[in-house]
Amino acid sequence: MVLVDIATNVIANIVFWIGLGLTVAGLVRIAQRRFREFFGLRTNQQLIVCLSNLWTTTTSTRPRGYSVSLHELRASETITRLFGSASFRLPDLVRGLVDAIYLGGHKYDVHSTVSPSATDDPKNFAELDGNLIVVGAAGRNRIRRLYLDENLLSLRLSDEHPRHVEVLNGPDLGRKVSSDSLELAVVEKVYDAVRGTTVIFCLGHQGDTTWAATEYLARNWRSLQREFDDGPFAVCLGFRELDYGYEYHPPRRLLTLRG
Repeated sequence: MVLVDIATNVIANIVFWIGLGLTVAGLVRIAQRRFREFFGLRTNQQLIVCLSNLWTTTTSTRPRGYSVSLHELRASETITRLFGSASFRLPDLVRGLVDAIYLGGHKYDVHSTVSPSATDDPKNFAELDGNLIVVGAAGRNRIRRLYLDENLLSLRLSDEHPRHVEVLNGPDLGRKVSSDSLELAVVEKVYDAVRGTTVIFCLGHQGDTTWAATEYLARNWRSLQREFDDGPFAVCLGFRELDYGYEYHPPRRLLTLRG
């Protein structure tokens, strides 16, 4: 009888752990598919974080150059951390195994680069054939400016005072969103049909707000994927004043547009 009880317990444990393993593997595969599709990695396994270029001809005698702000470097670290952790919340004991399953079967090319300088033609930007996360506003990010000029974006962040976000197309064309108490930011996802890529834009009126917009994307891509599936969208966010710090506070969503 004792041997039968031991054998029963062993078999029950084996069945339990196999079932648990299959359940976890299934959940990981679902999350993996959603992750790939949200960032456009299902058909194109390149993802480039394109940071603003602060370099100008007035500060250098060279024909071109590159200069990046600390806030956008922190934004780049946010995206790197997102891919490094696989963004799948499980206890630390099994985290390493799940990460290996989550990303191990797919060789993603994820790296950061800097926007072309003002003297370069952004259409010659080599990374345009990969999926992009474009960080920063059009004043310093030429790739953001390129997509504005090609009329592929739904929201524009104004540099004027009072600062506002303007709707560029659709039934709300011309609508402006402003706030006296919140710092405005934009997170927008578009599909570039000509180049066959997914492009996500994260930008704010200040460098720390741009970082906060990127942090919002990293923290909320799951809920955004559930809300918009894999389609384009644009959201205007309102953040508490960050005082150039890196303490993240969830923003208010002031405007939502579906593609």
